[in-house]
Amino acid sequence: SVVDLVSTQYSAEEAFQVFLLNLRPYSHGDLSYLRCPSAEGAARYKAGNPITTAEFGKARPAGAIALLHIDGNHSYACAKEDIASWTPAMAPGGWIIVDDYVWPFGDGPKRAGDEYLEANADRIAISFVTGSALFIRLRP
Repeated sequence: SVVDLVSTQYSAEEAFQVFLLNLRPYSHGDLSYLRCPSAEGAARYKAGNPITTAEFGKARPAGAIALLHIDGNHSYACAKEDIASWTPAMAPGGWIIVDDYVWPFGDGPKRAGDEYLEANADRIAISFVTGSALFIRLRP
C-alpha cells in the first residue's frame, strides 16, 4: 500500500525520540511506556508489575485505564487486536479513542471501532466522531 511504501522512508527511532520528548513534561514518577507489540504490552500492563525505563524511571500500572488511545498499525487485524487487548483493562466511565477512524488510506480502525461499538453497546454511555477520531465513553 501507499502507507507501507511511505513508512519505509521514516525512522522509527526518530519517531520514538519525538514520542519521548512529548511525554517528558508530564512525567512525575507516574508515567512510563512499554516498547513492544501491543498485545504483549497489554499483558505486561495487566500483570501489574512496575515498568522501568531509563527516561522515566519506575512506574506502577494503575490497574484500570481511564483514557485509552488506539493508534497503532492501521490494518483491520491490528486495530482489532489493539482494541481486544487493551479494552478489558478499562475503568468504568473511561474513554476510548480510536484514532484515524476516518482515514483516507484504509478502513481498518473504522471496521474495528464499529465492531467494538456493536459488541459493547450496553457498556457505552456515548460515542461520537470528531475530526478523524472515534470517541467512546464507557458507562460509569
